[in-house]
Amino acid sequence: MFSSHNGGDDLKRMLGGLMCLQSPLGGWRLIAVDNASSDGTGNVLRSYAGRLPITVLSEPVKGKNRGLNQALDRADGDFYVFTDDDVVVPADWLVQWRATADAHPDFDLFAGNTRALWPYEPPRRLLNGINVNVCYAGHEGMAEGPCDAASMYGTNMATRASAFRDNVRFDVTIGPDGSTNYAMGSDTELAVRLGSQGLKCWFATAPTVEHIVPPAHLEPLWILGRGYRWGRGLARMKVPYSNSPKNLARKNSLKSVLYPIVLPFVSREVRWRRQWQSAVDRGYEDEIREGCGQKRRWA
Repeated sequence: MFSSHNGGDDLKRMLGGLMCLQSPLGGWRLIAVDNASSDGTGNVLRSYAGRLPITVLSEPVKGKNRGLNQALDRADGDFYVFTDDDVVVPADWLVQWRATADAHPDFDLFAGNTRALWPYEPPRRLLNGINVNVCYAGHEGMAEGPCDAASMYGTNMATRASAFRDNVRFDVTIGPDGSTNYAMGSDTELAVRLGSQGLKCWFATAPTVEHIVPPAHLEPLWILGRGYRWGRGLARMKVPYSNSPKNLARKNSLKSVLYPIVLPFVSREVRWRRQWQSAVDRGYEDEIREGCGQKRRWA
Protein backbone atom coordinates (compact mmCIF):
# COMPACT_ATOMS: atom_id res chain seq x y z
CA MET A 1 0.00 0.00 0.00
CA PHE A 2 1.10 3.55 -0.67
CA SER A 3 -0.35 7.03 -1.14
CA SER A 4 0.99 9.43 -3.77
CA HIS A 5 0.58 13.19 -4.14
CA ASN A 6 2.07 14.44 -7.43
CA GLY A 7 4.45 11.48 -7.67
CA GLY A 8 6.08 12.61 -10.92
CA ASP A 9 9.08 10.75 -12.32
CA ASP A 10 9.91 9.12 -8.99
CA LEU A 11 6.53 7.38 -9.02
CA LYS A 12 7.14 6.04 -12.54
CA ARG A 13 10.53 4.75 -11.48
CA MET A 14 9.02 3.08 -8.42
CA LEU A 15 6.23 1.42 -10.41
CA GLY A 16 8.77 0.15 -12.93
CA GLY A 17 10.56 -1.58 -10.07
CA LEU A 18 7.33 -3.15 -8.83
CA MET A 19 6.83 -4.73 -12.26
CA CYS A 20 10.01 -6.74 -11.70
CA LEU A 21 8.98 -8.13 -8.31
CA GLN A 22 9.13 -11.83 -7.62
CA SER A 23 5.86 -13.06 -6.20
CA PRO A 24 5.92 -14.22 -2.58
CA LEU A 25 4.22 -17.43 -1.52
CA GLY A 26 0.47 -16.78 -1.64
CA GLY A 27 0.76 -13.94 -4.13
CA TRP A 28 0.42 -10.20 -3.59
CA ARG A 29 -1.81 -7.24 -4.31
CA LEU A 30 -1.01 -3.54 -4.71
CA ILE A 31 -3.30 -0.77 -3.46
CA ALA A 32 -2.25 2.70 -4.61
CA VAL A 33 -4.02 5.94 -3.68
CA ASP A 34 -3.95 9.11 -5.75
CA ASN A 35 -3.97 11.76 -3.03
CA ALA A 36 -5.32 15.02 -4.46
CA SER A 37 -2.72 15.09 -7.24
CA SER A 38 -2.65 17.71 -10.00
CA ASP A 39 0.03 16.15 -12.22
CA GLY A 40 -1.82 13.16 -13.65
CA THR A 41 -0.68 10.74 -10.96
CA GLY A 42 -4.04 8.96 -11.08
CA ASN A 43 -3.69 8.33 -14.81
CA VAL A 44 -0.16 7.04 -14.33
CA LEU A 45 -1.35 4.59 -11.68
CA ARG A 46 -4.27 3.39 -13.77
CA SER A 47 -2.00 2.84 -16.77
CA TYR A 48 -0.42 -0.07 -14.88
CA ALA A 49 -3.67 -2.04 -14.74
CA GLY A 50 -2.98 -5.37 -16.42
CA ARG A 51 0.74 -5.05 -15.74
CA LEU A 52 0.50 -5.04 -11.94
CA PRO A 53 -2.09 -6.52 -9.55
CA ILE A 54 -3.11 -2.95 -8.79
CA THR A 55 -6.20 -1.34 -7.30
CA VAL A 56 -6.22 2.45 -7.70
CA LEU A 57 -8.16 4.59 -5.25
CA SER A 58 -8.66 8.36 -5.08
CA GLU A 59 -8.55 10.59 -1.98
CA PRO A 60 -9.53 14.19 -2.85
CA VAL A 61 -8.36 15.76 0.43
CA LYS A 62 -4.60 16.24 0.81
CA GLY A 63 -3.05 14.07 3.47
CA LYS A 64 -0.90 10.95 3.16
CA ASN A 65 -2.66 9.28 6.08
CA ARG A 66 -6.07 9.91 4.57
CA GLY A 67 -4.91 7.98 1.53
CA LEU A 68 -3.47 5.12 3.56
CA ASN A 69 -6.69 4.79 5.55
CA GLN A 70 -8.58 4.40 2.28
CA ALA A 71 -6.15 1.65 1.30
CA LEU A 72 -6.65 -0.11 4.63
CA ASP A 73 -10.40 -0.13 4.07
CA ARG A 74 -9.82 -2.18 0.92
CA ALA A 75 -6.98 -4.39 2.17
CA ASP A 76 -7.16 -8.14 2.64
CA GLY A 77 -4.66 -10.93 3.26
CA ASP A 78 -2.60 -11.57 6.38
CA PHE A 79 0.37 -9.22 5.96
CA TYR A 80 0.47 -5.54 5.00
CA VAL A 81 3.55 -3.84 3.53
CA PHE A 82 3.62 -0.04 3.37
CA THR A 83 5.91 2.07 1.21
CA ASP A 84 6.18 5.48 -0.48
CA ASP A 85 6.12 6.61 -4.09
CA ASP A 86 9.82 7.61 -4.14
CA VAL A 87 11.63 4.33 -3.45
CA VAL A 88 13.54 1.81 -5.53
CA VAL A 89 12.77 -1.80 -4.63
CA PRO A 90 14.79 -4.97 -5.42
CA ALA A 91 13.17 -7.89 -7.23
CA ASP A 92 13.06 -10.07 -4.09
CA TRP A 93 11.59 -7.37 -1.83
CA LEU A 94 8.24 -9.04 -1.11
CA VAL A 95 9.80 -12.51 -1.00
CA GLN A 96 12.09 -11.25 1.75
CA TRP A 97 9.17 -9.66 3.58
CA ARG A 98 7.23 -12.94 3.51
CA ALA A 99 10.25 -14.83 4.80
CA THR A 100 10.76 -12.28 7.59
CA ALA A 101 7.13 -12.50 8.70
CA ASP A 102 7.20 -16.29 8.72
CA ALA A 103 10.51 -16.44 10.59
CA HIS A 104 9.30 -14.22 13.45
CA PRO A 105 5.75 -15.28 14.38
CA ASP A 106 5.93 -13.57 17.78
CA PHE A 107 6.29 -10.12 16.17
CA ASP A 108 3.45 -8.09 14.65
CA LEU A 109 5.33 -4.93 13.61
CA PHE A 110 8.29 -4.79 11.23
CA ALA A 111 10.69 -2.00 10.30
CA GLY A 112 12.28 -2.68 6.92
CA ASN A 113 15.73 -1.38 6.10
CA THR A 114 15.83 1.88 4.12
CA ARG A 115 18.97 3.31 2.54
CA ALA A 116 19.26 6.81 1.13
CA LEU A 117 19.78 6.93 -2.64
CA TRP A 118 21.82 10.12 -2.89
CA PRO A 119 21.85 12.21 -6.09
CA TYR A 120 25.58 12.71 -5.43
CA GLU A 121 27.93 12.06 -2.54
CA PRO A 122 26.64 14.41 0.16
CA PRO A 123 29.14 16.61 2.01
CA ARG A 124 29.85 15.05 5.39
CA ARG A 125 29.56 18.51 6.97
CA LEU A 126 25.83 18.43 6.13
CA LEU A 127 25.23 14.98 7.62
CA ASN A 128 27.37 15.41 10.72
CA GLY A 129 25.44 17.02 13.52
CA ILE A 130 21.92 16.16 12.30
CA ASN A 131 19.78 13.08 12.80
CA VAL A 132 20.36 11.53 9.38
CA ASN A 133 17.96 8.62 9.94
CA VAL A 134 15.11 10.96 10.83
CA CYS A 135 15.94 13.42 8.08
CA TYR A 136 16.06 10.82 5.30
CA ALA A 137 13.98 7.96 6.77
CA GLY A 138 17.03 5.72 6.93
CA HIS A 139 18.40 3.01 9.23
CA GLU A 140 22.12 3.65 9.21
CA GLY A 141 23.87 1.72 11.96
CA MET A 142 20.93 -0.54 12.89
CA ALA A 143 21.35 -4.31 13.24
CA GLU A 144 18.82 -7.07 12.64
CA GLY A 145 16.67 -7.84 15.67
CA PRO A 146 14.00 -6.53 18.04
CA CYS A 147 13.69 -2.74 17.93
CA ASP A 148 11.66 0.20 19.11
CA ALA A 149 8.53 0.67 16.99
CA ALA A 150 9.65 4.28 16.41
CA SER A 151 12.15 2.82 13.92
CA MET A 152 9.29 2.07 11.51
CA TYR A 153 9.33 4.51 8.58
CA GLY A 154 6.73 4.73 5.84
CA THR A 155 9.28 4.06 3.13
CA ASN A 156 9.46 0.39 4.11
CA MET A 157 7.43 -1.03 6.96
CA ALA A 158 5.02 -3.90 7.49
CA THR A 159 2.46 -5.23 9.95
CA ARG A 160 0.35 -8.29 10.37
CA ALA A 161 -3.22 -7.58 9.35
CA SER A 162 -4.32 -8.29 12.92
CA ALA A 163 -2.60 -5.05 14.03
CA PHE A 164 -5.49 -3.15 12.43
CA ARG A 165 -8.33 -5.01 14.10
CA ASP A 166 -10.83 -2.90 16.05
CA ASN A 167 -10.64 -0.32 13.24
CA VAL A 168 -7.15 0.96 14.08
CA ARG A 169 -6.18 3.58 11.50
CA PHE A 170 -3.54 6.22 10.75
CA ASP A 171 -3.98 9.60 12.47
CA VAL A 172 -4.98 12.12 9.78
CA THR A 173 -3.81 15.10 11.87
CA ILE A 174 -0.11 14.26 11.51
CA GLY A 175 2.15 13.77 8.52
CA PRO A 176 2.32 15.23 4.99
CA ASP A 177 -0.84 17.19 4.21
CA GLY A 178 0.17 19.55 1.43
CA SER A 179 1.36 22.28 3.80
CA THR A 180 4.97 23.42 4.23
CA ASN A 181 5.34 23.06 7.98
CA TYR A 182 3.27 19.99 8.84
CA ALA A 183 3.96 17.93 11.96
CA MET A 184 6.18 15.09 10.77
CA GLY A 185 5.80 11.50 11.88
CA SER A 186 2.69 9.99 10.27
CA ASP A 187 4.05 6.44 10.24
CA THR A 188 5.96 6.81 13.50
CA GLU A 189 2.84 7.90 15.37
CA LEU A 190 0.96 4.77 14.30
CA ALA A 191 3.92 2.50 15.07
CA VAL A 192 4.45 3.97 18.54
CA ARG A 193 0.73 3.71 19.26
CA LEU A 194 0.69 0.04 18.27
CA GLY A 195 3.88 -0.60 20.23
CA SER A 196 2.31 0.92 23.33
CA GLN A 197 -0.42 -1.72 23.04
CA GLY A 198 2.16 -4.47 23.50
CA LEU A 199 2.87 -5.34 19.86
CA LYS A 200 6.53 -6.20 19.36
CA CYS A 201 8.64 -4.78 16.51
CA TRP A 202 11.42 -6.48 14.52
CA PHE A 203 14.01 -4.65 12.39
CA ALA A 204 14.65 -6.57 9.16
CA THR A 205 17.68 -5.97 6.97
CA ALA A 206 16.79 -8.29 4.07
CA PRO A 207 13.73 -6.45 2.66
CA THR A 208 15.69 -3.30 1.82
CA VAL A 209 14.57 -0.33 -0.29
CA GLU A 210 16.43 2.75 -1.50
CA HIS A 211 14.83 6.12 -0.78
CA ILE A 212 15.32 8.60 -3.62
CA VAL A 213 16.81 11.85 -2.31
CA PRO A 214 16.40 14.76 -4.76
CA PRO A 215 19.19 17.37 -4.92
CA ALA A 216 16.96 19.96 -3.23
CA HIS A 217 16.87 17.80 -0.11
CA LEU A 218 20.58 18.30 0.40
CA GLU A 219 20.16 22.05 0.69
CA PRO A 220 20.66 23.43 4.23
CA LEU A 221 17.30 25.23 4.33
CA TRP A 222 15.42 22.04 3.44
CA ILE A 223 17.29 20.11 6.11
CA LEU A 224 16.50 22.73 8.75
CA GLY A 225 12.86 22.69 7.66
CA ARG A 226 12.89 18.94 8.17
CA GLY A 227 14.23 19.46 11.68
CA TYR A 228 11.45 21.96 12.41
CA ARG A 229 8.77 19.53 11.16
CA TRP A 230 10.30 16.72 13.22
CA GLY A 231 10.18 18.94 16.32
CA ARG A 232 6.50 19.58 15.66
CA GLY A 233 5.93 15.86 15.26
CA LEU A 234 7.66 15.03 18.53
CA ALA A 235 5.38 17.43 20.35
CA ARG A 236 2.30 16.15 18.53
CA MET A 237 3.19 12.61 19.62
CA LYS A 238 3.77 13.90 23.18
CA VAL A 239 7.36 12.66 23.24
CA PRO A 240 8.99 13.99 26.45
CA TYR A 241 11.48 16.79 25.83
CA SER A 242 14.60 17.94 27.64
CA ASN A 243 13.04 21.30 28.58
CA SER A 244 9.62 22.22 29.91
CA PRO A 245 7.52 24.24 27.44
CA LYS A 246 8.16 27.43 29.43
CA ASN A 247 11.91 26.90 29.59
CA LEU A 248 12.05 25.87 25.93
CA ALA A 249 10.35 29.12 24.91
CA ARG A 250 12.88 31.11 26.94
CA LYS A 251 15.74 29.13 25.46
CA ASN A 252 14.52 29.70 21.90
CA SER A 253 14.07 33.43 22.53
CA LEU A 254 17.58 33.72 23.96
CA LYS A 255 19.12 31.81 21.06
CA SER A 256 17.33 34.03 18.53
CA VAL A 257 19.22 37.00 20.02
CA LEU A 258 22.60 35.39 20.71
CA TYR A 259 23.08 33.02 17.76
CA PRO A 260 23.40 35.73 15.06
CA ILE A 261 26.19 37.24 17.17
CA VAL A 262 27.93 34.09 18.41
CA LEU A 263 27.63 31.49 15.65
CA PRO A 264 29.81 33.29 13.08
CA PHE A 265 32.73 32.82 15.48
CA VAL A 266 32.45 29.06 16.01
CA SER A 267 33.47 26.28 13.65
CA ARG A 268 31.19 25.42 10.76
CA GLU A 269 30.53 21.98 12.28
CA VAL A 270 29.45 23.42 15.63
CA ARG A 271 27.36 26.09 13.94
CA TRP A 272 25.51 23.53 11.82
CA ARG A 273 24.85 21.21 14.77
CA ARG A 274 23.38 24.10 16.76
CA GLN A 275 21.27 25.27 13.83
CA TRP A 276 19.76 21.79 13.46
CA GLN A 277 18.92 21.50 17.17
CA SER A 278 17.50 25.00 17.17
CA ALA A 279 15.18 24.06 14.29
CA VAL A 280 13.93 21.01 16.21
CA ASP A 281 13.46 23.09 19.38
CA ARG A 282 11.47 25.73 17.51
CA GLY A 283 9.23 23.12 15.93
CA TYR A 284 8.53 21.56 19.31
CA GLU A 285 7.67 24.91 20.85
CA ASP A 286 5.42 25.93 17.96
CA GLU A 287 3.46 22.68 18.14
CA ILE A 288 2.93 23.14 21.88
CA ARG A 289 1.77 26.71 21.27
CA GLU A 290 -0.63 25.68 18.53
CA GLY A 291 -2.04 22.93 20.76
CA CYS A 292 -2.83 25.63 23.32
CA GLY A 293 -4.59 27.80 20.74
CA GLN A 294 -1.66 30.22 20.39
CA LYS A 295 0.03 31.46 17.24
CA ARG A 296 3.25 29.78 16.15
CA ARG A 297 6.37 31.95 16.66
CA TRP A 298 8.96 30.39 14.38
CA ALA A 299 7.46 28.88 11.22
